[in-house]
Amino acid sequence: MNDASVTKQKAIDAITNKLSTLRGDELEHIRHVLDTIVEARNDSMHYLGKFLGISEVDNGFMMELGKQNENTYGVAQGGAIYTLADVAIGFSILNQLQGEEKVFTQELKVNFIKKGEGEFLYAKPSVLHFGKRTVVADCSIKDVNGQLIAQALGTFHVTRARKEDIDEGDYV
Repeated sequence: MNDASVTKQKAIDAITNKLSTLRGDELEHIRHVLDTIVEARNDSMHYLGKFLGISEVDNGFMMELGKQNENTYGVAQGGAIYTLADVAIGFSILNQLQGEEKVFTQELKVNFIKKGEGEFLYAKPSVLHFGKRTVVADCSIKDVNGQLIAQALGTFHVTRARKEDIDEGDYV
């Protein structure tokens, strides 16, 4: 066996030993993590979004609620809700970009109104202004009953590639 094979086998053995100590719900969460790693390889959604359970649906985004995004009290963690809003707005802007353009969050503010509970949360982004370099957008986060959970407002920076920089990967 080469060094890489020995290292891989040691990792497998350590993981196997730890798995044998876990409860059923903990094993289900480990399955979620492993599925996320594999699925993120071939998906436009990045690893964090996949891990949190975020997916694109008609006219918005959905985040399945579970252990991966709950806080100490068993409801949707504020950072996960923030990420849902950021992903929803970011992808809605990405869908309007052309060629080598990219979008980055410049600032995002979220007002948390009510605790996020239920099977999923739904995010509906709306672009308020699409300028040459910045986009201003908001996003409503609602629960399965249509109750408003959070409202986000943000500014996003759009980079446009200069022809002379495309090969070098520099953007302005």
